[in-house]
Amino acid sequence: MKKCKLVSFFLIMLLPPLLIAGDMTVKDALHQTQYILYPQDGYPVDATVAKELQKNLAPQAQFALITPEEIQIEGTHVLKISIAEEGLTRYGRENTEKDWMFFQIDSGGSGELTCSKPHLLYALFCRLQEEWLDLPVSQFSRGRIDYPAFQWLTGRDLYYGWRYRFSKHYDPHATIREIARMGCSHVAVNALAQPFPLEVNEPGEIYYRFYVSGPDFDQFVETDLNKGTYPPEYLAANLDFMKTNADLAIKYGLTPGMVVANPRSVPQTLIERYPYLVGPRIDHPYRAYRPRYALTTAHPVVRWHYAEMLKKILHHIPQMGFMYTWLNDSGSGFEHTVRLYAGRNGGPYLIREWRSNEAFARAAAKNILRYYRALRDAAREINPHFRIIAGLRAIEEEEDIILNGMENGLDTQSSVADHNDPQKWQKQSALRERGSYLHSTVALRINAAILGIPFPWLAFSRLQDQLGATLDKVSIVFDPPSLAPYDINREVLKAFHLDPEGDIDQVVQQKARQWVGAENADTLLQAWKLADRAVAAFPGIPLYDGYGFIPNRLWVRPLVPDIGNIPTQKRQYYEKYVLSVFNNPHNIDLNADALWEFLTVKEADNIVQQCDEKMWGPLNKAITLCEKTVKATDSQSVAQSVLIDQHDRLVAARCYYRTLRNVAAWIAGVHGYLQADNEPEKNRRLQQVRDMIDNELQNTQILLELYTSSKITFMPVFQHGETWYLYGDNFPKLLKKKIDLMKAHKNDLPRIDPDYRWRMPADFPVEPEEYLKY
Repeated sequence: MKKCKLVSFFLIMLLPPLLIAGDMTVKDALHQTQYILYPQDGYPVDATVAKELQKNLAPQAQFALITPEEIQIEGTHVLKISIAEEGLTRYGRENTEKDWMFFQIDSGGSGELTCSKPHLLYALFCRLQEEWLDLPVSQFSRGRIDYPAFQWLTGRDLYYGWRYRFSKHYDPHATIREIARMGCSHVAVNALAQPFPLEVNEPGEIYYRFYVSGPDFDQFVETDLNKGTYPPEYLAANLDFMKTNADLAIKYGLTPGMVVANPRSVPQTLIERYPYLVGPRIDHPYRAYRPRYALTTAHPVVRWHYAEMLKKILHHIPQMGFMYTWLNDSGSGFEHTVRLYAGRNGGPYLIREWRSNEAFARAAAKNILRYYRALRDAAREINPHFRIIAGLRAIEEEEDIILNGMENGLDTQSSVADHNDPQKWQKQSALRERGSYLHSTVALRINAAILGIPFPWLAFSRLQDQLGATLDKVSIVFDPPSLAPYDINREVLKAFHLDPEGDIDQVVQQKARQWVGAENADTLLQAWKLADRAVAAFPGIPLYDGYGFIPNRLWVRPLVPDIGNIPTQKRQYYEKYVLSVFNNPHNIDLNADALWEFLTVKEADNIVQQCDEKMWGPLNKAITLCEKTVKATDSQSVAQSVLIDQHDRLVAARCYYRTLRNVAAWIAGVHGYLQADNEPEKNRRLQQVRDMIDNELQNTQILLELYTSSKITFMPVFQHGETWYLYGDNFPKLLKKKIDLMKAHKNDLPRIDPDYRWRMPADFPVEPEEYLKY
């Protein structure tokens, strides 16, 4: 790459035009570019794009820095790069509230890449590099304007600013480039610098584990109120890591932000220092053995403390543009809200005792609004565009009061389901008139447990649903490119967002040709269509097909008729990482967790039936198609690499879905057996359990063979052993233990200990027979 050379802009103006007969391509025209201009006091993304453009498309060109006044001057052989915040009027078009991208070039290599916002510039460059080089330059001589579909697009691979960051082979730089390439505008950057939080746990409890996600402000900075609570090395490492993440995002034009569980509990040492500032108990009593308390946000010194920490973060990262908050979950909560896990509770300042539920709800909601306004106003002293996005799902009783108080800079989460509920949508729609945004979330991946599963038409439909519900501020969850390089779902997002008038079938077809060539494109397209049908047909299982699949160790725990009959010591290999304490019924009953029950027997039967009737046919055909084509393809070709990649991921998807299907079969079979009131029904249910075991044994063996033979990263693997949210390198050993235990206990009769939750630990001095009779 040539070094930046400061050249007089007016000398550039004297360069003679290059006259070329006949039509030429955009690529040819870029070879005529002699100077790449970008603002000397512009955005970092200006330089990022200029340097990549020179390196990849115009190596003969030199750089020249220009002032804002010079950007409108025309020159020959000059390509200008800028963010045109003044709008479209300079191109003879009417201004619009929509975001836009403009590219123009002539046969002499003169033109410009210009956007309304910094986050679109790298996306525009990628379109030029990937889609337009071979097109006639005449198509762009008068300029092309595109209007992206979404006005706010947060890119979340759940690795970059999240707990999966420490997965093997993960490349954060590749993620940021991809987020920018897809035209995303925002990204969360507040991951911890280490894979575990500095949260003290009590022996046997599991609540400390939740603190690795959504770290709060006090994991990065401190004030005089909590000074010394955390080691300075810990805070410095986390802050430096977040700054590094933010710097990389800013380099590509993205707005960095935070996803936080806030206000979170504080260490007991701080509560002991200020007992009069104690707020609500926020922990889950079934998962924590020590109460955890947040500070009372009803007290002004606590609001000052959080506002001051937020300002400190913005002093280090002034471009920090948003915080998305969780309420009443993962160690956080607001006092006197009804859905705190321990029930309504809080500090002494908000409301006196013996008031009505309505009075408590009003006081709690007003306290939340006052707190959010304090944070917003503090942050806007540094960044006037800072916004708070509040997820209000966990405080439904107070939600209406909070919504009535939302205003500019205080946003909330919405969804297509909310749009389809007239009463709820009426309340949410009113927020827009007050400058409050509605944000939604779309998943373009299956689950954290498996990577890169294709469902392009379903992905397109989900994106369409957002715009159909007038939701143009969306958070997209996708698989990272370093772990899933051939992810057609990401390509669908890019096309849908940056070229809304494009045709989905054409986009998918073009990408298939690009990846495997014209001769194999139809096969890959057919495999994607079949996979799409299978994914769309999956009925869903509460908890397990989402957040709970890995933490509940479904791939490595034995599915046997009587889990409790397996000696405790032999269950330890997986139970020590399950989000469950010793007396949680989940340990022996897949239909239970704490006081929750997930499915009726009929519901579980329906899931099994739907999987068997609608999923395996298309999924097996897709796998077979890829397998046959792989054998007929040149072993050294890129096409074969892509087809192997897709084949192995589809096999992994089938293993994932079969395990979920078998969990439903376990619930239907075991609970159906225990509820049966006649022998024929008992025998039918017992056979259902036996068949489920055979199915899962075969499935686990396939998964073991895939893991040990595949060169594809079809599942994330932790860098440092094993943890509750990721499997480790010992995954094959765990699968073998599962197989051995399932074979050993295959013929046990179904049983669930009805007194399991009441049983004390094994070393308790009183025998169960003595206390269970009461």
